[in-house]
Amino acid sequence: MTEENDRVIRSFIAMEINDEVRDGLFRAQVSLKKSGAKVAWVAPQNIHLTLVFLGTIFESKVAELKPALDEMASGFFAFGFDVRDVGFFGPAKAPKVVWAGIDDESQSIRDIQQRLSERVAGLGFTLEDRPFRPHLTLGRIRSTYGVDKLTSALYSVKNKNFGRVDVHRLLLMQSHMEPQGVRYSILHEASLKGA
Repeated sequence: MTEENDRVIRSFIAMEINDEVRDGLFRAQVSLKKSGAKVAWVAPQNIHLTLVFLGTIFESKVAELKPALDEMASGFFAFGFDVRDVGFFGPAKAPKVVWAGIDDESQSIRDIQQRLSERVAGLGFTLEDRPFRPHLTLGRIRSTYGVDKLTSALYSVKNKNFGRVDVHRLLLMQSHMEPQGVRYSILHEASLKGA
Protein backbone atom coordinates (compact mmCIF):
# COMPACT_ATOMS: atom_id res chain seq x y z
CA MET A 1 0.00 0.00 0.00
CA THR A 2 1.35 3.41 -0.90
CA GLU A 3 1.20 6.40 1.41
CA GLU A 4 -1.20 8.16 -0.99
CA ASN A 5 -4.00 5.67 -0.23
CA ASP A 6 -2.78 4.55 3.20
CA ARG A 7 -5.19 5.30 6.02
CA VAL A 8 -3.96 7.26 9.05
CA ILE A 9 -4.78 6.15 12.58
CA ARG A 10 -4.05 7.39 16.10
CA SER A 11 -2.11 4.82 18.05
CA PHE A 12 -0.21 4.12 21.27
CA ILE A 13 1.41 1.23 23.17
CA ALA A 14 0.04 0.50 26.62
CA MET A 15 -0.43 -1.83 29.58
CA GLU A 16 -3.96 -2.68 30.68
CA ILE A 17 -5.34 -2.70 34.21
CA ASN A 18 -7.68 -5.23 35.80
CA ASP A 19 -11.36 -4.86 36.77
CA GLU A 20 -10.66 -4.60 40.52
CA VAL A 21 -8.37 -1.60 40.03
CA ARG A 22 -10.71 -0.12 37.40
CA ASP A 23 -13.67 -0.31 39.81
CA GLY A 24 -11.69 1.40 42.57
CA LEU A 25 -10.61 4.18 40.23
CA PHE A 26 -14.20 4.64 39.06
CA ARG A 27 -15.33 5.08 42.69
CA ALA A 28 -12.59 7.66 43.17
CA GLN A 29 -13.78 9.52 40.05
CA VAL A 30 -17.37 9.52 41.40
CA SER A 31 -16.11 11.02 44.66
CA LEU A 32 -14.02 13.67 42.86
CA LYS A 33 -16.90 14.64 40.54
CA LYS A 34 -18.74 16.00 43.57
CA SER A 35 -16.28 18.92 43.55
CA GLY A 36 -18.13 20.34 40.55
CA ALA A 37 -14.88 21.06 38.71
CA LYS A 38 -14.91 21.09 34.90
CA VAL A 39 -13.11 17.81 34.19
CA ALA A 40 -13.33 15.52 31.18
CA TRP A 41 -13.26 12.25 33.10
CA VAL A 42 -11.78 9.21 31.35
CA ALA A 43 -14.35 6.43 30.95
CA PRO A 44 -13.34 3.59 33.31
CA GLN A 45 -13.02 1.10 30.43
CA ASN A 46 -10.50 3.45 28.78
CA ILE A 47 -8.11 3.81 31.74
CA HIS A 48 -4.71 2.34 30.86
CA LEU A 49 -1.00 2.95 31.33
CA THR A 50 0.44 4.55 28.19
CA LEU A 51 4.05 3.54 27.54
CA VAL A 52 4.62 5.14 24.15
CA PHE A 53 2.28 7.55 22.40
CA LEU A 54 2.71 7.15 18.65
CA GLY A 55 0.11 9.71 17.62
CA THR A 56 -1.07 9.77 14.03
CA ILE A 57 0.62 7.07 11.97
CA PHE A 58 0.05 5.33 8.66
CA GLU A 59 -1.91 2.12 9.17
CA SER A 60 0.64 0.22 7.06
CA LYS A 61 3.29 0.91 9.76
CA VAL A 62 1.44 -1.42 12.13
CA ALA A 63 2.94 -4.37 10.22
CA GLU A 64 6.44 -3.13 11.19
CA LEU A 65 5.47 -2.53 14.79
CA LYS A 66 4.04 -6.00 15.49
CA PRO A 67 7.24 -8.08 15.17
CA ALA A 68 9.33 -5.39 16.89
CA LEU A 69 6.88 -5.34 19.80
CA ASP A 70 6.87 -9.14 20.02
CA GLU A 71 10.65 -9.33 20.04
CA MET A 72 11.01 -6.57 22.62
CA ALA A 73 8.32 -8.01 24.93
CA SER A 74 9.89 -11.46 24.86
CA GLY A 75 12.94 -10.00 26.62
CA PHE A 76 10.94 -9.21 29.78
CA PHE A 77 9.30 -11.41 32.38
CA ALA A 78 5.71 -10.92 33.50
CA PHE A 79 5.56 -8.69 36.60
CA GLY A 80 3.17 -6.67 38.74
CA PHE A 81 2.71 -3.14 40.00
CA ASP A 82 0.45 -1.42 42.53
CA VAL A 83 -1.90 1.44 41.78
CA ARG A 84 -2.04 3.88 44.66
CA ASP A 85 -2.47 7.54 45.43
CA VAL A 86 -4.01 10.28 43.31
CA GLY A 87 -2.69 13.66 42.34
CA PHE A 88 -2.50 16.17 39.53
CA PHE A 89 -0.05 17.56 37.00
CA GLY A 90 0.32 21.31 36.79
CA PRO A 91 0.18 24.11 39.35
CA ALA A 92 -2.37 23.89 42.20
CA LYS A 93 -4.27 26.93 40.89
CA ALA A 94 -4.45 25.57 37.33
CA PRO A 95 -3.98 21.78 37.33
CA LYS A 96 -4.15 20.01 33.97
CA VAL A 97 -4.54 16.28 34.62
CA VAL A 98 -5.87 14.17 37.50
CA TRP A 99 -3.91 10.92 37.81
CA ALA A 100 -3.61 7.71 39.82
CA GLY A 101 -0.07 6.74 40.74
CA ILE A 102 1.95 3.68 39.83
CA ASP A 103 4.17 1.94 42.40
CA ASP A 104 6.64 -0.15 40.39
CA GLU A 105 9.31 -1.29 42.84
CA SER A 106 10.94 -3.56 40.25
CA GLN A 107 11.39 -0.63 37.81
CA SER A 108 10.09 -2.97 35.10
CA ILE A 109 7.74 -0.35 33.65
CA ARG A 110 10.56 2.18 33.21
CA ASP A 111 12.86 -0.48 31.73
CA ILE A 112 10.20 -1.64 29.27
CA GLN A 113 9.26 1.93 28.34
CA GLN A 114 12.88 2.91 27.69
CA ARG A 115 13.60 -0.16 25.56
CA LEU A 116 10.31 0.28 23.73
CA SER A 117 11.00 3.95 23.00
CA GLU A 118 14.43 3.13 21.61
CA ARG A 119 13.03 0.34 19.43
CA VAL A 120 10.13 2.41 18.10
CA ALA A 121 12.38 5.43 17.41
CA GLY A 122 14.70 3.04 15.55
CA LEU A 123 11.79 2.25 13.23
CA GLY A 124 11.50 5.92 12.34
CA PHE A 125 8.65 7.00 14.61
CA THR A 126 8.83 10.45 16.21
CA LEU A 127 8.17 10.26 19.95
CA GLU A 128 7.10 12.87 22.48
CA ASP A 129 10.02 14.80 23.90
CA ARG A 130 9.14 14.76 27.59
CA PRO A 131 10.14 12.61 30.55
CA PHE A 132 8.17 9.43 31.13
CA ARG A 133 6.11 9.55 34.33
CA PRO A 134 4.11 6.34 34.72
CA HIS A 135 0.51 7.12 35.73
CA LEU A 136 -3.11 6.41 34.91
CA THR A 137 -5.00 9.44 33.62
CA LEU A 138 -8.36 9.80 35.40
CA GLY A 139 -9.40 13.14 33.93
CA ARG A 140 -8.30 16.24 32.04
CA ILE A 141 -9.19 19.54 33.68
CA ARG A 142 -10.96 21.92 31.26
CA SER A 143 -11.04 25.16 33.28
CA THR A 144 -10.03 26.62 36.62
CA TYR A 145 -13.67 26.59 37.75
CA GLY A 146 -13.94 24.56 40.96
CA VAL A 147 -10.28 23.52 41.04
CA ASP A 148 -9.91 24.53 44.70
CA LYS A 149 -12.69 22.09 45.62
CA LEU A 150 -11.16 19.46 43.34
CA THR A 151 -7.68 19.70 44.84
CA SER A 152 -9.24 19.53 48.33
CA ALA A 153 -11.27 16.48 47.26
CA LEU A 154 -8.07 14.79 46.06
CA TYR A 155 -6.90 14.62 49.67
CA SER A 156 -9.89 12.39 50.49
CA VAL A 157 -8.52 9.67 48.19
CA LYS A 158 -4.81 10.43 48.65
CA ASN A 159 -2.68 7.43 49.68
CA LYS A 160 -5.48 5.03 48.74
CA ASN A 161 -4.32 1.66 47.41
CA PHE A 162 -6.46 0.65 44.44
CA GLY A 163 -4.91 -2.81 44.05
CA ARG A 164 -2.28 -4.76 42.16
CA VAL A 165 -2.02 -5.22 38.40
CA ASP A 166 -0.27 -8.27 36.93
CA VAL A 167 1.24 -7.50 33.54
CA HIS A 168 1.44 -10.32 31.01
CA ARG A 169 1.31 -8.42 27.74
CA LEU A 170 1.87 -5.12 25.98
CA LEU A 171 -0.88 -3.74 23.76
CA LEU A 172 -0.67 -1.80 20.53
CA MET A 173 -3.87 0.25 20.60
CA GLN A 174 -5.85 2.42 18.21
CA SER A 175 -7.95 5.43 19.25
CA HIS A 176 -11.32 5.88 17.53
CA MET A 177 -12.98 9.29 17.90
CA GLU A 178 -16.74 8.76 17.91
CA PRO A 179 -19.72 11.05 18.67
CA GLN A 180 -20.15 9.48 22.12
CA GLY A 181 -16.45 9.80 22.94
CA VAL A 182 -13.18 7.99 22.39
CA ARG A 183 -13.05 4.22 21.99
CA TYR A 184 -9.93 2.04 21.95
CA SER A 185 -9.31 -1.19 20.09
CA ILE A 186 -6.39 -3.63 20.28
CA LEU A 187 -4.36 -3.88 17.08
CA HIS A 188 -1.80 -6.32 18.51
CA GLU A 189 -0.78 -7.90 21.80
CA ALA A 190 2.75 -8.96 22.64
CA SER A 191 3.27 -11.45 25.46
CA LEU A 192 5.96 -10.98 28.07
CA LYS A 193 8.25 -13.96 28.70
CA GLY A 194 6.69 -16.40 31.14
CA ALA A 195 3.19 -14.99 30.57
